[in-house]
Amino acid sequence: MEFLHNQYSFFCRNILSLIFFQIFFLNISCDKNNEFGLEINPDSNNLEAFISDTFELNTFSVYSDSVKTDELVGSSQFVSGSGSPLGNYIDPVFGEVNASIYTQIRLEQAYDFTPSNGTLNDVVVDSAVLYLAVDGSFSTLNEQEFLVEIIDEDFYKDSSYYSNQSLSTKGTNIATSGSLKVDPLFPGLFAGGYVDQSILRITLDVNEFAQPIIEESGNDALNGNDGNNEFLSFFKGLKISSSSGTDGGLYYINLLNSFSRIRLFFRDTSGLASEHDTLDFDFNINSNCAYYHQVIHDYSNTSVEAAVNQPELGLNQFYIQTLGGVNARFTIPSIDSLIDQNIMINKAEVILPFEDYLYDEYTPPTSLFIYRKNSAGNYEFLPDLFEGSQGGSYDFINKNYKFNITRHINEILTEKTPNDTIKILPNGNGVTANRIVLNGRNSTKKNKAKIIISYSKY
Repeated sequence: MEFLHNQYSFFCRNILSLIFFQIFFLNISCDKNNEFGLEINPDSNNLEAFISDTFELNTFSVYSDSVKTDELVGSSQFVSGSGSPLGNYIDPVFGEVNASIYTQIRLEQAYDFTPSNGTLNDVVVDSAVLYLAVDGSFSTLNEQEFLVEIIDEDFYKDSSYYSNQSLSTKGTNIATSGSLKVDPLFPGLFAGGYVDQSILRITLDVNEFAQPIIEESGNDALNGNDGNNEFLSFFKGLKISSSSGTDGGLYYINLLNSFSRIRLFFRDTSGLASEHDTLDFDFNINSNCAYYHQVIHDYSNTSVEAAVNQPELGLNQFYIQTLGGVNARFTIPSIDSLIDQNIMINKAEVILPFEDYLYDEYTPPTSLFIYRKNSAGNYEFLPDLFEGSQGGSYDFINKNYKFNITRHINEILTEKTPNDTIKILPNGNGVTANRIVLNGRNSTKKNKAKIIISYSKY
């Protein structure tokens, strides 16, 4: 019994000690919380916290400025499923999009086609083929006719070229393939064999393309690629395009892929017939070439055209499209009511919902970026971006883009920056055809554009 009594006494003493220490630390914790509250409150009063989603978010669409598109690398460095777009498609919402490529070609090496035991008349060209490596596509692919023209003006690698820019050509289509369609996921045919790369294969008129080059044998034009009176001066480059009015889809062409080139197949018939082997010569497209893509948008009679011409329609739906198409803006005019109100913004989040479907053939931008005007009138990133918390990624689960603009709003309230229009631009603007339809605050859809602000009054 004495043993049990001692154990019971020990148990009671420990319970009492535990309760004592819990009360002691609880009091300390409460005191520290109270002190923290006083430290952040300049008037030594309790902060009043509020959350509101009633501030007006005005959204609208504008036509984009042209995009710089020269020497853009495709999917390997920038955006997955991207490159130099080529083709024509008709979007039910955004209208028609036509993308063309302008590129130089370079000699594989200095060359003289004259046979050692004959003349140029003994050279017979069997075929000339333009091979283009395909890294992906946009929209449903159907057969379409690709056109190839010889450029008739100089252009340069160290110059800038934009999506709305064109170069003059000789006006003759030298492509002979007719309508084409390839699958970007399947091996392509290159020089008579299949390779582990999808290939768009366009045959060229040998009389228009090959024969004039061969006839330059012995002249400076085939002595190299640089300098005056050499190949780039003689042959300025190619425009590759697609006929408008067809819904063929866009291909993403990787011009720097080793399979993107022109191969000339020819024979030297000067000797015995048994010696007439087929030879080949390559014209390369590589990092030493100037190249860019041009994109033409036709918004005639579309909801996009209506939204741009009537900005108030952006409160229902607004639009973003890459390749120099259309982008968006928003304003938050009612934020001005918080200036001089002893307000501290804890969090400000813009939510832009969209309608998206799992198997939609028109893929959205992977992310959006937002910009504001600085004191010089130029657009710059919001300061929240540099804190790594701005957001803007495509959320396929919640079907929206979210932006944390807390610091930007606080700077408005302290009148460090004006409450001006915010510009929204898509990622991959120069190398993808992605587009998105976003819901405005007056949308008939369930989810609407809004800004949620958590703030404290003191």
